[in-house]
Amino acid sequence: MKWIFFGLVVLNAVLYLWVTNYPVGSSLEFSEEKLELNPKSMELVHERSMVDSGSAHECMRIGPFSTADTYSRASRFLINEGFGFTRKVFSEREERKFRVYLGPFLTQAARETAESRLQQEGIDYYEHEDKGGKLLSVAELFTEGVAAGAYVAELKKLGLDAEARSEARTLGPWRWLEVADVVTDERRNILSQYEWGDAKAEILGVPCL
Repeated sequence: MKWIFFGLVVLNAVLYLWVTNYPVGSSLEFSEEKLELNPKSMELVHERSMVDSGSAHECMRIGPFSTADTYSRASRFLINEGFGFTRKVFSEREERKFRVYLGPFLTQAARETAESRLQQEGIDYYEHEDKGGKLLSVAELFTEGVAAGAYVAELKKLGLDAEARSEARTLGPWRWLEVADVVTDERRNILSQYEWGDAKAEILGVPCL
């Protein structure tokens, strides 16, 4: 009977604490202000915000360098300044586009007549030097032969003796330098102030991989 009595006392005490919402186990709770966690990846929230903003890591991509000489000179500069970097060279490739044009013209009068007709129709054109003579190149170069042919047909309807032809040009090779250890403003300034000696080369901030 004595054990039954003590059992009832304990049960009543538990019910009382539950009804009054007494903060049982409060010593095991963590303050959100002291430790902010991302529950999905268990990362510190302030670390995640640094990565998202791009301030945690930023590399520099320099290029493209159009010649092997400027590429080598830039590489030596980075070595002398103590930068860690990687070289990336993309092979050259052939690009094929289609030119729509009028000409070449047998006489100056024929050319002036063609220019006058283009101006009347409000069609933009520019001179293009060709081994057979000067051409009046119409619009931008087309990436597809079908589109170029369709435009030629439209010009012929206007009485313009237009033609289209395929032209190929070689692009590249493209040479790049990627600097991974740019960690201070002083290091960034060293790169931005250097004359790379190549009209195409520029510095781009990119995420570090």
